[in-house]
Formats: sequence, C-alpha cells, structure tokens
Amino acid sequence: MKKSNLLTKTVLSSMIALSSLMATTEALACSRFDIICKAREAERKAREAAERLRQEAERARIEAERRAEEARRAAEAAAALAAQQAEAARIAAEEAARAAAAWAAARAPISPTEASNFATSRLNQAGAGLQGLAVSSAQTTAMGLTRVGNDINWAFRRTSDALDAELRRLNLPIPDVAGFVQQAAGPAVNQVKSYDAYRRAMAANFARLDSNDIGAIWSVLRTVMQGNRPSDGQMADYRAAFTDLFGDVSNGCAVCPVPMGFPSGVGVALTVSTPTATANGIPVGGSVSFNLLQSTYLVSGKPVFVAGYAINAEATTAVRPIPEVSMDVTWVMGQLSTSKLPLATLSIAVSTPAVESAYGSWSGGGSVGFTTPDSVYMFLDQTERNKLLAALKNPSQGPNWVLEKINQALNDLKTMVTNPAIDAGISVGLPGTSAMKLKPDGGMVLSLGGVIASF
Repeated sequence: MKKSNLLTKTVLSSMIALSSLMATTEALACSRFDIICKAREAERKAREAAERLRQEAERARIEAERRAEEARRAAEAAAALAAQQAEAARIAAEEAARAAAAWAAARAPISPTEASNFATSRLNQAGAGLQGLAVSSAQTTAMGLTRVGNDINWAFRRTSDALDAELRRLNLPIPDVAGFVQQAAGPAVNQVKSYDAYRRAMAANFARLDSNDIGAIWSVLRTVMQGNRPSDGQMADYRAAFTDLFGDVSNGCAVCPVPMGFPSGVGVALTVSTPTATANGIPVGGSVSFNLLQSTYLVSGKPVFVAGYAINAEATTAVRPIPEVSMDVTWVMGQLSTSKLPLATLSIAVSTPAVESAYGSWSGGGSVGFTTPDSVYMFLDQTERNKLLAALKNPSQGPNWVLEKINQALNDLKTMVTNPAIDAGISVGLPGTSAMKLKPDGGMVLSLGGVIASF
C-alpha cells in the first residue's frame, strides 16, 4: 500500500513540474529585450487580424451578393407582376370595349336591310305545310320586300281576267273574296276606329320613354328576331320601358280598349315598309313587322311573351315615296297564339292622320284580320286562278271540279269572318321625319306571319 502511494505522489509531482516548466517557457517565450521574438509575435497577430478581416470581408461579400440576388429576384418578380397586371388590364379593357360595343350594337335601331334579310330567311324557312299555298305565293309576291306582283292587284281590285269571263259564261258563282271581307269587316272596322282615346294615351306614354328605354326595346326585339331568348337583364330593362307604356299588365290592362281582365296582349313592334309601286294604276306596297307581345292574363302564374313576324303585301290608297321605319305600340284582342305554323291573313287596315310631336310623327292605326284558308287563298293568287282556268278545260276535272272548289271557298269564307282578329295602336316614325300616314287607310293587306318564340 505504501508503494502505491509513493507512485501516485511521484506522478503528481512530475505533472506539476511539467506544468510549471511549460508556463515558464511561455512566459519566457519572448524576453524583454528579444526583438526578434516580439517581431514574430506581432507578425502572427497581424496575420490573425488580417485573416479575421478577410473572413469578415468574405462574409460581407457573400451577404451583399445574397442581398443583391434577392433584390434582383424581387425586381424581376415585381416587373413580371406589373407586366401581368398590365396585360390583365389590357385584356379587361378590350373585353370591356367589346362588351360596350356589343351592348351599343344590340340597342341600336334595327336597319331596314337587317329586317328585310331576316324576313327573307323566315320565308325560306316556312316552306310548305299548313298554309303552304299562302307561303309559296307570298314568296313570289313579297320576297325581300322589293317585289310585289300583279297577284295582289288581281286579288284586291278585280278588273277582269279569263277565269272571270269563263265562270260568267258558265253561270258559276265568283267568290269575290275582297268584297266579302270588306263587307264582313265593316262593324269591326268601326269598332277599331273608336279606339282613339287609347291611341292618344299610348302616344303620350311613348313620349315619356327616353333613349335607354328605346334602346332596351330595340335590344329585345333584335334578340327575339334572331331566334334567341332575351337575358334576364334585357327583360328587366324591357319591363321598365313596358311599364311606362302600359302600366302593370300582369293581370289585366287598365288602358286597353277592353275591360281589365279580358284576354288580350300588348307590346311593341318594328315595321319596315317599302316605297309604294304602282302596277296597272293601283298602288301596291310591302312591309315586314317584328313584334313582341305580352299577355294581359296570367298562364301558370306568369305572363306569356310571344315574339312574332308578319310579311305584308298591300293594295293601299296611301302612297309612300320613300321607305318608312316605325316603332309600333300595339294592343291585340284575344289570347295570344304560340303556334309556330305560318298563317296567311287577309285584313282591312285602319289609320288616322299623322301628328307631329317632339319625338317624331305618330299615326293611329289598327286592323281587322281574317285567317285565310288555302281554299280561299287560291282565289286571291293569280297563278292559282290560272290553274282553275286550266281545270275548266280539262275533261278529267271540268266545271264540276271547279264548282266544288268554289263552294268550298264560299263556305270557308263564311266561317272565316265569324271571328275576326282585331288590333289597334300607334306607329311612331323616327325623330326628324315629317308627318306621314304610316298605315294605308282602308287598304287590303295580305299577310304571312308566324311565331318566332314564346316564353
């Protein structure tokens, strides 16, 4: 045990001596007068300080480069964002400009060319079918509203033709369709003429419409004319103008000629009329109308809107030297039909003298119309009359076959006039036009019309 303690003490003494020696060596590394040693020490410290400065400079350089890179990236991101925002603003501006242009175009007045082109397309789509004879004849007499043939003159102002002469020789009755209709329509025509108070009320209401109201009407008419359903926004604008004209007609029209609650329709229309031509000394013209009517009665709790068109050939006492474009405010008696089948109508037109106002000229008007069966229409159309004349000379047909057609037409005429269609309203000329009679006074009008859409 003593040996072990001695060894331990010896080791500890050696370690203490070594530490003292090292401390003394360090303290005596550079003596007071050892210049060389001190120079080496100063050099070492200078190198260490330089290294520290170099490291700090390197860290500063790296930090500066990092910050420069961040700034560059931030600048690039800002530039990219600005470019994106500028592009988005450009696209938005272009979209807004296109939307504004489309909005303005939709609310612009419908041109006569636009209207006549659409009328031609509707005629081409009508084709054969129910009233096929009327459709085919209307295509030959009113296509494009620029050509009205002699058929209308023969229909309304009978002078004489070979069929008349042959039927007289055979002592067969001659269906005088125009005369029959004029006589049967007399009481209804007088009734339409009595609606003057309604027309004046409509003229006063129309004067209150501003450019936004008129634009809304053009927009909806153009949309339905093209076969599309108006948007909710369009209809909201249209209803505002509609209310200014007629008031609330959701379940009866207070200003209409018939008592409130009676089934009828009210609406607006565009009418484009061609200049009157004179054939065989008789003034003849053509026109096309697009209309949008609202029922004054509810169907399943809501009103019905019906958009339609009519293409007219007129034998008229009113001469139009230039084309006329008018906006019509209309009331029609009875429930609105939503059938898209084309129908031919023979009607007596009624008009009042035009009145000048601050917003243009307006003329009162109306008509009493009769839906024309093919059996009746064939006596209005000269081509069909020529076929009847040929049938008289055909042994397989002869007078008995023609007499059968005559009797059928006479029976259909009697049925036709028992329930005439009546409408009344005003036609408003464009601002700046002179006062003119926009509707023929007592003239016969042969129309082909149909429904474009109902909703």
